[in-house]
Amino acid sequence: MDIEKLLRRAGGIIKLQGREYVTFRGLLFVAHEAGLESVDVKLIDWDADSKTAIVSATVSGERGSFSDIGDASPQNVNRMIANATIRMASTRAQARALRSYLGVGFTSLEELPGEQKSKPQQQPTQHQIKEEQFNYVGAANWALTQGAFTSVDEALSAQRDVFDSSMSNEQMRSVWRSEVEARTNP
Repeated sequence: MDIEKLLRRAGGIIKLQGREYVTFRGLLFVAHEAGLESVDVKLIDWDADSKTAIVSATVSGERGSFSDIGDASPQNVNRMIANATIRMASTRAQARALRSYLGVGFTSLEELPGEQKSKPQQQPTQHQIKEEQFNYVGAANWALTQGAFTSVDEALSAQRDVFDSSMSNEQMRSVWRSEVEARTNP
């Protein structure tokens, strides 16, 4: 089973600031394909004053059992997620454990500090845009990193509202950039 190929096909690897990152959503999808049987998450530490959380996650399946931790605080998450640090710590812990389970060396998008992942480094050229199919999940993940949405599902739902079937890939990219900018720069 070629894990990287499955991740790419599922839209689970995105490029941001010239580097590739794997998404939690992609990891979870591929892990199920690779025999994932259980995910156990435990809150290790919670400081209500600083809203800092540390969570442990253990994933088990056909490939064995793997554990890791994740942390989150308002200082290391996107401002839109600052009130959801326990959930973000959980997502980060699960992503790290799933990466070990699958043998994936890419850092997950969710592990990045909030403000550092906010702006893609370069825009694709017009030639690249015409050649590439619109990646709905990748675009939703990018919008999440911009702080335009609080979840990938919310971003995907918004895409259904702003796109129409007659749009080209280039038009969808343009409309989506405008939608994200409107939500992040009110």
